[in-house]
Amino acid sequence: MDYDISWTSLNTKLRTSEDLSGGLGAALLELENHQRECGFIIDDLAEIQRFVFRHPSKDYSFRAQLNPKRAIRHDGSGILHPPQNETSLNNGCFLCRENIKWQQKGRQIGFEINAQRGRYNALINPFPLLPNHVVLASQTHIPQEFKLLSDNHKSKELEEVLEDLCELACRLPSHVGFYNGFGAGASIPSHFHFQFFQRLPQMPNFPIEERNFTSAKDTSFPEFILDYPIHVLRWRGTISEVVSKACSWITQAIKKSHIGKHRLTSNIIATSSELGQNVTLYFIPRDKENQFWNGEKGIVGGLEILGELVMASEDERALIEKGNIDYFFIYSALSNVSTPLANKPY
Repeated sequence: MDYDISWTSLNTKLRTSEDLSGGLGAALLELENHQRECGFIIDDLAEIQRFVFRHPSKDYSFRAQLNPKRAIRHDGSGILHPPQNETSLNNGCFLCRENIKWQQKGRQIGFEINAQRGRYNALINPFPLLPNHVVLASQTHIPQEFKLLSDNHKSKELEEVLEDLCELACRLPSHVGFYNGFGAGASIPSHFHFQFFQRLPQMPNFPIEERNFTSAKDTSFPEFILDYPIHVLRWRGTISEVVSKACSWITQAIKKSHIGKHRLTSNIIATSSELGQNVTLYFIPRDKENQFWNGEKGIVGGLEILGELVMASEDERALIEKGNIDYFFIYSALSNVSTPLANKPY
């Protein structure tokens, strides 16, 4: 069947599931099943081993996953050069629909999603970290930066990023969503995207969600995480409240930051416990020159910020097997990328 016809046909089916069944989450699960049945997704997460490392005296924990298939993700899952009569756009970007068509030999199909401020194609990640690991890629090829930290006129405004991420989180209450900025875990920095994955039933809360936060000084201030290796700011409320307060505070903090905007980047995480109700937004400032937890290896992205370290190499496997990983190892590893926005306390 023609690729565009297949794309349209599947989207019609998924739209019906979204409207008549369990919302966007049901449609994405059906998309994942389709991609597995057609042979595009072959990783069923069966090889992943998870470990929980608890603080010896406090009710805190960190997690690690040993995920050997992540080690080959940069090799891609398709072909690199277009066949005759096909064209490679934007240097063969893996998130552009026009390239996906030939790169994945017609197997990968996305689900078109309209948010308040942008349009996205939901694509199942062929190298997942958790169940229903979805990349929500902008339908236009724009960079993975927002204008406060970018000179590119095509970049999104911070308000657009926050609004869409929060809206999508509310439409996917069983998932966690995040944005990895350029230099903060984004493996495809040339194309704007979010990532979402489902929570594990046996481990529904991430370590970052178990931590205590300060009380906000006033309604315009965020809450600040306590006893965590990374600087984390949190806002809670309705989408409009959270976006307005976070956008205003982040904008002012970036302008006052001692780190130049060309080095500054971020991770942004959003969750919702009730469909269409309140949202929780986390903002994590990052330095592009400080991406790794292990020297020049081990990129720290959204999942690591949440408190789960991803290990894929043989060296990392050896660390776990030899018993060299514990709560304090992960605390120290994550502290390597900690980036306060200012020299003085907030």
